[in-house]
Amino acid sequence: MSRIFRNAVLDLSEHFAFARPLVNSGRLSVPCTYDGSPLNGPDAQGLPPRTRPGSPAVDAPIKGGWLLDRLGDRFQLLTIEAEAPDLIESGVIAAERLALSAADDPTDALRERYLGDAGSAVYLLRPDQHVAARWTAFDRAGVEAALAKATGR
Repeated sequence: MSRIFRNAVLDLSEHFAFARPLVNSGRLSVPCTYDGSPLNGPDAQGLPPRTRPGSPAVDAPIKGGWLLDRLGDRFQLLTIEAEAPDLIESGVIAAERLALSAADDPTDALRERYLGDAGSAVYLLRPDQHVAARWTAFDRAGVEAALAKATGR
């Protein structure tokens, strides 16, 4: 549907002024997935392919709003049904924890997009809202190594 909408807007905007403001609305593009990037860290088995390392974070309703509104501008450790410290530091880089529960989303989208069949998940998210690495349980050494890798160190 997104491609059909994009193509219709582009076709219409060539001949009709009403469609021109839609061209640069941000709705005509999606973030790139960086499969194979040297900045990607480890990937746990059993988690949804849609949110693999290198992928943009996918929005989901959570208690009090939306997930993407709580992400960005810093490294974050998204934990879903998992324990972890509130702050992880690796050299001069730190990741703040955002702790969620699948119960925070009555639509079950959070579980579908971030847990899949796993009972818990830990995601390291970059400041640009892309997934840097993910695990099914917290691993301090793994997170510190993934932070270093995501920053090119």
